[in-house]
Amino acid sequence: MSEKSKYNFKCLEQKCTTKACHIRPQVTVTLGDLGRWTAQGYLMNIIPGVSMKMPTSEEDGLVLEMARKPLEEKPESTCCIFYNEKANGCEIRYSRPISCRTYPLEFNGEKYYLSSKDCPGVGHGEISKEVLQAARNLAEQEYKERTETDATLPAIYSIIMTELIRQSAEAMKKRSEDEKKEQDTSKSEKSDENPTTENGKDT
Repeated sequence: MSEKSKYNFKCLEQKCTTKACHIRPQVTVTLGDLGRWTAQGYLMNIIPGVSMKMPTSEEDGLVLEMARKPLEEKPESTCCIFYNEKANGCEIRYSRPISCRTYPLEFNGEKYYLSSKDCPGVGHGEISKEVLQAARNLAEQEYKERTETDATLPAIYSIIMTELIRQSAEAMKKRSEDEKKEQDTSKSEKSDENPTTENGKDT
């Protein structure tokens, strides 16, 4: 494929045969996506479909991504939770993550490249300099948001976990104090029910 034709792109949408963007291993989500969904008023509708991938090694980091579900036609494979197999399309197409809007063009901080060779829309249609530049700008924005999310997410996670631990400790302390008060009250009530004389005999 020539340098020019590989940047030609025409999304086939419902007519797509590979579903490459829906079944790729990971659909990342950025903090910018969360901000856009909040501004659009869609956050509470989309957030149940977002998951946090925990690191499995010291080299890995926290990652926000779309949750996965098994493909109906091929249960051993998974796809983005918002992929509608019957319609062969995305249920949140107009609010999809920025990683979906740039797909398959990506930017790694130095150069642009195609993240998938399975996308059938690549090499089709015509692309003007203006459209290509807009696509590159979006790919750069996705890279910036992704790197900022990678850097910020661990700190946000730590703040949330610290606050949860603090609240849990306060709840346990309050519960302990309440239990102590109940025990003291119970002892006092029993003492009132069974008064004794100074020599230890019942009156």
